[in-house]
Amino acid sequence: MVVGLCLGLGPLSAAPKDQEFRKGLSAYNSSDFQKALQIWLPLAEREDASAQAGLGFMYSRGLGVATDNQKAAYWLRKAAEHGQPEGQLMLGSLYFYGKGVSQSYVEAYAWCDLAQDGGNADASACRDAALQSLPSDKDLKKAFRLSLDLHQRFGRRH
Repeated sequence: MVVGLCLGLGPLSAAPKDQEFRKGLSAYNSSDFQKALQIWLPLAEREDASAQAGLGFMYSRGLGVATDNQKAAYWLRKAAEHGQPEGQLMLGSLYFYGKGVSQSYVEAYAWCDLAQDGGNADASACRDAALQSLPSDKDLKKAFRLSLDLHQRFGRRH
């Protein structure tokens, strides 16, 4: 009887895994970027992909921090490698424009293709623009190979 009672109360006291992230998101949506940064940075350092993507976006747009595309690329890569589709799309966009990373339509295509397959509806525009920007068949083959590699390494696990 006591065991059942203890097990029954467990979920009531347990915080949802993303509760802290949501606090940061609420601060972000209220334009309290300093509070969002304060909440998300420790989460990102503990490998929370959503917080990593949030930090990457903040650094890429200069929201509550100085614009720093290298820091944006750092956090977005971490999120992308954790399978976070928004991080994958934003990292692909950085590659497309060469912001914080060396410009590469091959990388842009591969990351945006992965983001699209991960469910990000906006990723197809990035993927298609990168595809159209590839200068040669050799680059096209490199993009397809890299995309396959990224799918195998960082794609959704079913």
